[in-house]
This record gives sequence, structure tokens and C-alpha cells, in this order.
Amino acid sequence: MDPNMSESQSANSLIRRTTLTVAVALIALSGATTVSAQLTDQEVNTYLTETLDHALATLDEQTERWKARYVELEGGNIVSELIGYQPPSFIVNIADVSSYLYERTGDSKYAETTRDLLVSMNTYRRFFPDAFRTREEYKDGIPAVNWFRALPVYTTAFLRTQSSGVYSAADVASVRDAVESSAEIVFKFPEWGAMNRAMLRAESLMAAALAFPDHPRARAWRKMAEILASDSIEAWEIEDASSYHPIWLHAYINYLDLTGQQRVFHSPMLRYYFDYFVALLTPAGMVPEFGDGSWAMNLTESVLMLERGAREYQDGRMKWAANRMLEHMGAIQPRATIGYEPGPALESSSVGLARMLIRRNEWGDATVRPEQPTRTSGDVLDEVIGKKIVMRSGWQANDTYVLLNYKDEGYWSLPQKNYLKQILAVEEEKMHHGHSDENSIALFMKEGAVLLSDGGYRPSAPSGPYGAWRADIFHNRVVVRDRRKAVGQPYLEFLRDAGAYNDAVETTKIDFQDFDGFEYARTRLRDQRTAYAADRIVVRDKEEDYLVVVDALKYSATRYYTAAALWHTRRVVESGPTWYRLRIDSLMGRFANPASMDLLVVMPQGHEHGSFTQNRAGQDESAVYQAVTQQFAAGDVQSFVSILVPLMPEDDASAIADRFKLVKDDTEAVTVEVDGATWYGVKLDLDRDLLTADIRPRYNYDSGRIDYGPFETDADFSFVTTKSGAPHYAATNFVRLDYGGSTLFDTPASQFFQVWGRSDHVGRAKWRRWDNFPDRQD
Repeated sequence: MDPNMSESQSANSLIRRTTLTVAVALIALSGATTVSAQLTDQEVNTYLTETLDHALATLDEQTERWKARYVELEGGNIVSELIGYQPPSFIVNIADVSSYLYERTGDSKYAETTRDLLVSMNTYRRFFPDAFRTREEYKDGIPAVNWFRALPVYTTAFLRTQSSGVYSAADVASVRDAVESSAEIVFKFPEWGAMNRAMLRAESLMAAALAFPDHPRARAWRKMAEILASDSIEAWEIEDASSYHPIWLHAYINYLDLTGQQRVFHSPMLRYYFDYFVALLTPAGMVPEFGDGSWAMNLTESVLMLERGAREYQDGRMKWAANRMLEHMGAIQPRATIGYEPGPALESSSVGLARMLIRRNEWGDATVRPEQPTRTSGDVLDEVIGKKIVMRSGWQANDTYVLLNYKDEGYWSLPQKNYLKQILAVEEEKMHHGHSDENSIALFMKEGAVLLSDGGYRPSAPSGPYGAWRADIFHNRVVVRDRRKAVGQPYLEFLRDAGAYNDAVETTKIDFQDFDGFEYARTRLRDQRTAYAADRIVVRDKEEDYLVVVDALKYSATRYYTAAALWHTRRVVESGPTWYRLRIDSLMGRFANPASMDLLVVMPQGHEHGSFTQNRAGQDESAVYQAVTQQFAAGDVQSFVSILVPLMPEDDASAIADRFKLVKDDTEAVTVEVDGATWYGVKLDLDRDLLTADIRPRYNYDSGRIDYGPFETDADFSFVTTKSGAPHYAATNFVRLDYGGSTLFDTPASQFFQVWGRSDHVGRAKWRRWDNFPDRQD
């Protein structure tokens, strides 16, 4: 089941509003106080009642669609093999709306509607397909309500209306039976670990125990709930997937509410995820896709998480991020005078949107004033758990955004991860719901246009052909195989395999620096199975937003290797001797690119290059590559240089490609020259400086210096420009930098203490970074 889909969101009829300015609606739903852009109780009631009326009017239609899922279950149907039987959750979602309206208005007709919906859930068991009757999990009974997200909603709807006087003893018994059947099936497979499905099970079991505390199984329900939740409470989640973070966090928060554990919000691990969503926010107003996810997936969940975070931490940045997501959804439109007004999404009836309004009212705080975040580029949020770097020019819709994801599986929570590997068909995933996307650029946006995007969730279960779309070949990264490609064999054919995840991969951040005019990141992937390491160096020019990407590979075994740097797009619209013009006109096969720009990919080294097509992210796409296949000796180094330049439709790609040249390209380093006046120098092997003698420092200038063409330095990364006349430079981890025969920087000498107990050696310490740009006027 796609966890993103709310089964009642399919109602498409327009409800035209003449008297209701509904969506001032979404800004704050806590009554009739005079907060800007806030709905009154009556306005909220009107939207919810109209949505409820429409949902009830189309209930038969929705039921027929649900029943159709179980008509033909032969031939490996995913409903049958992966998911099994799922009771109709859309009925529970409608009851969520009606029960809330009763709680808000006291009108017994809403309680009666809720009762009828809840009691009816047992009747749907008659549609239980014969094909499922031999499955082990159903031998002791058929669940009436889906534990996956629906059971807590079901019990909440009952508790809201329980004291209304509309339930007979038989009605209560029916609800009790539905809850029992739905809780008990969890014991057939009590999946555990700090991830979404375990937390959803815990939430469901706790909700059942609280709804019927006198039930003979209530104690067991509570006990299992506490066991399953224990891996998540005040702990790190083991998933790396944009669509699953908010599902896990929603269940986590509701569990805390059910059990009264509000103190857990003070846990730094829990607070982390709210800040994480904010730091990841894209110009499009969403959490970017990485791991199992897709464009604009689970936005309603993310909005609710940020609203709850804004309330718990009184954080205006979280409120601001939630509002940006609502703008993307079309639920609100900003206006300078009133703050916000209704967006087009509120012209349609949607139970999913109505339920978000309800939860937002319950979880949000209208008094928290939105505050635009001020953080700039850098870690999201750290280099141990998040393992992502965002480069951004700002926080507005037309700003530039780059997401570099270097998250590996990680050597922590091993019992949880090993359990999943041993019990689930998850060979294509890093634990859990993660992709082989280490060192990939998951998103590149400028002026509202998507220039690079991620690979999508999956086309089928457990994954599609060749590990689609989780395998490394579906991401904007370097792919390496430790074998030889035959002459004439297509690279895609050669690189494809079963797509199984390589858990011998480890990653780390080497550096991130923000200089005047540009920013620089270096992250490392080390693959002990394939025997190589790959550093990805990404430089963003802040003025023009082009990226210089250098992939430095170092092989640790003597064998044949085939390596390729891949850049995915919808289609190649133009190409030259060393460049390709890429265009993304659609995302996931159903979303238009928000704006029109192209991406120029320049590959100046002369490696073999080309393009291929494959199905990716729900549509037919193209990819361009540069590749090398040959024998390497242990310790050998090679590189790929890619310059990525955003283009307007009228821009001359060939002329822009000519601006970029390589003035050095060997196994020591590469130098990228721009317009004959700016040079980026990248050292490929950071260990080349080290001396064999056991002295400190273990290097000197001569051991590390490299001639980059216009300048010489031992720096890991260096930059020189003469655009303004006199040379300006910036460099990291270095002793000295010379330009044009003059020394622009040199560290002072010092005495260094040695292992033999004396400070009798003179050397020079590398400085972390330095530049000669004018001081910033902050």
C-alpha cells in the first residue's frame, strides 16, 4: 500500500463557495479570536459539513472502488501478496470528520452518522476474498479496521461520541468487536524497530487499550504497544526516506498524547526531526524527495508535524515552513494585508484536507507567529544522523537549492536493522526504506524549476526491474562495478544488476565551507566490498549558480573497474562534443515542472560519454554519463569532472560550455578554469601529503604541493580569481599558496613536539581555511 494515499481524497466534485472565504481557514483553526487569517468556528463547521455531505453522498461509489481491488487476486497481484486484506479505511476517515463535528457542535446527527459508520465496519467482512482464507494471519479472525493508521482514528471517533446517547449496547459491542479483531492481528506480526510500521502498531494497540480498558486483552495490547514504541521513544529513527519520516513522527506524537508523555518533547532526538524538516524545506514548499518517496508526497503529514512542532517549541520557523507547504498544496495564498486567503484546493471537497484541518486545530497554535528561517547552506542537521548538505541562496520560491545526500545505512541500531533484513524482502533497501543514493544530488532547483530530481519510490514490490528505483543506477551519482565491460557493450546494460543494496558502504563528510562568492562541500563514500573510495566535491558559484562537481575515485585493489558518473533527466534536447542540454518537463509522470529552465552538463575531460533511456520515477527518462572501464592498480586515482549550469531557454549552450576549461587533469588534481579569470583547484587524493617518517607534522609543503596551472598550493581545495584585477584566493587545509611567482599565503614556522619527547623539529601547521577577500560587513 502506498502510505501516502488517503482513501477519501478521491472526491473531485467542486463545492463552489459563495458565502465562505474558507481558507483563510488553514492558518489557524482555534475559534473566533481575532488572529490574522483565522477562521471562525462557523466557517470551519461549514467546510467540514459540506465535505461530510459530499463524502456520504459518494460513499457507495467509494465502496465499489474498494471492493474492486479484491476481484482478481491471482498472478502475483500486489494487494494479495504484499498487503493482504485491508478493510475500507475511507469509512473511518469520514467518521473522523463527523465525530469531530459532533464534538464541536453537540449536534446528535453527527454522532448518529459516526455510529453508523463505525458499526458498519464489521459488515464489510462479508467481502473478505476467498483467496485470503488460507493465509495464516486470518485463521483466527478477520480484522474489521486496518491497524495501519486507521485503528487510532476509529477509536478516537468512538470516544468523541461515546457519551452522546446514540449507541445501544449492541452498537458498543460491535465497535468493541471491531477493535478487538483489529488489535489482535498485530500479534501475528509485531514488527519492531525505530521506524514507521512499528510505531503505527504501537499507536494502534495503545488506542485499543485506552478505548476498552476493561477488555480482557487490554493489558496485552498495552504491553505490546509499550514494547514496540520503546525503540522509538527518545531515539533516532532508522529510516532514510522523505515519505516515511512524517508517518513515523505522526504515530510517535499521537502515542505520546495517548500515554501522556509530554516530557518526551524535551528529548533532543525528538526535537531534531522538527528542525530537520525545516532545514530541508525546498523552494517548492516541500520536504525534498530522498529514499522511498516522490514529488510532493505526504505533504499533509509534514504540515501537521511542523504545526505541532511550532506549538511545542513555540518556534515561528516551523510555522513558517508549514505555511509554505500549505501554499504549495494550494490551500492558502499569501496576501500582504490579511496574511493569507483561500487557495484553489479549498474549492473541492476532500476528506483528507478536512481531516488535516481537524488535526491542525487540535495540534496547532495560532498564536505562534511565522518567522522565516535564517540558516543558510550547510549540514542538515549533522554529519552523523542526517548526513545531508543543502546549498541554498535563500528561502523564497525562486531561490537556488541543492541537496547532496550522503546518508549510508550506518553502524547503529543493528538488532533492528538486522531483524528487518532477516524477516522482510528488502534486499534493494538500506535499512530502512533507503536507496543506494549515497553521494547523490537528489535535487537541484533554480527560479522555481527542477533541474535534477531523485528517482522515485518503486514501480512494484519488493522493487521493480534492476532494483528500480532504489538501485544506484537511478540516482545522480557515480556508479562503480569491479569488473570489465566488454568492448561495445552498452553501459546501462553492463551497470544493471539485481539492484541489491550494498551494506559495505560507509560515508562521511570531509568538509563544508562557505566563502564569499562560492560554497564548497566534500563528502566521501567508502565501499569495502568493491574496494574503492569516492569523494564528491561540489562547488556552487553564488552569483551564477553553476555547480562544479568533481568525483575523485581511489581504488584499493588491483583489478578491472568500470565507473560512470550519471545525471538523470527527462530528455536530452541538444548536445555537443563535451556537453549535453537536459530538460525536465514532468516529474513522476504526473506533475509539470514548476518552471522552465534547462540544465547544461559539461564533461570537459574527454572520457567516453553518452546517454541512455530507462523507466525511472514513474516515467520514461534519459540519463547522460561519462565513464571509464580499465584495469587499475591498488592506490590508483581517477576523476570525473561535471559542470552543471542552469540555462534559460534562449541561452546558447555551446557558448556557455566554452566558458569552462580544464587547465589541469591528471591523477594529482584537476583545475577548472572559468572565463580565463577564475580557477577551482581540487586535490584528488587527500593522503598524498603524508610522509613516511614518524615526525610531526606528518607533512610539509613540498610533500603536498601541486602545480594547478596559474597557481601552486598544497591545499585540499583552492580558488583563485583575477576578475577584479588583483588576485583573490580562498583555500582549505593548507600551508601555502603561490600565484604568478609570488607567495600570497604562507603559514609561520613553529617547533613541534615529537614522539621521542623533544620539540626539536621545525614545521608548519596547516590552517583550516583562509582567504584574502575583503572582510564581510555583517
